[in-house]
Amino acid sequence: MPSADSGPGLTDTFGIGQAVGRLSNGSRKTGKGAFLVLSGTLTDGESVEVIVQCRYRGADGAMALTNKRLLIVNAREWNPDITPVGLEPGLTVQGWQDERTAALVFERDGAELIVDKIGDREVAQDLVSRVRARVDG
Repeated sequence: MPSADSGPGLTDTFGIGQAVGRLSNGSRKTGKGAFLVLSGTLTDGESVEVIVQCRYRGADGAMALTNKRLLIVNAREWNPDITPVGLEPGLTVQGWQDERTAALVFERDGAELIVDKIGDREVAQDLVSRVRARVDG
């Protein structure tokens, strides 16, 4: 049963709004569906540190580093992809960028996850730095 407090004006318990605030207007607009998918997959006590809008498995997506994990989702209609990535030793991250976008490849034990079409390259660099620090630390 919904509480009397549910509805418009609820607080952003996961911190998605603040993280999305670092993104360009285009990324915010394009990622809206993926951000909604992401919000539905977060758990109690989880908070978003960094988020980027991307393309994942051919659909508009979002990648978020939380205080607990890295999560990659997309907004594929009726069947979104939702992929948690463990931040354990052995995970490597490679990145490429041109003058417009960046791409990242996460690899562990020969398995790869690729995200591309990241427009906010500086935010992606921040996310990669934090992921590497967690994996190495």
